[in-house]
Amino acid sequence: MRVTARKKAILSYFEPDNLEWVTSETGSPPLDVSGVAYLLHGTSSFDKTYQLESTRRTLEAMVKDGLLERVTVYERRQDKTQGSGDSPGVRCKVSRYGLPGKCAVVRDSGGSISIEGEWSRVE
Repeated sequence: MRVTARKKAILSYFEPDNLEWVTSETGSPPLDVSGVAYLLHGTSSFDKTYQLESTRRTLEAMVKDGLLERVTVYERRQDKTQGSGDSPGVRCKVSRYGLPGKCAVVRDSGGSISIEGEWSRVE
């Protein structure tokens, strides 16, 4: 496993010092491929699919090496073919990447199905 400059830059987005800036730019982690590509390349990544694919391959390599964790979620995304920004969007499967152990979020309603034992709140 080689830790390249790009991998170091991606890992720096999850550091507490940079978290406020990253959250204001793309939202809170875990981050999706387009968000990481935007942080790496700026707005030029919106029209250049090779930058998105390169970023995706780097993130997948980081998952394989154990540096990041991937979670797949359903989100509503704006489709480029839709007429206006007011359209409801398309429901898509989105891969999000975060630090290991910080991606899985389980909502607890506090009902009788809760498991007895120790717990901690992740914020």
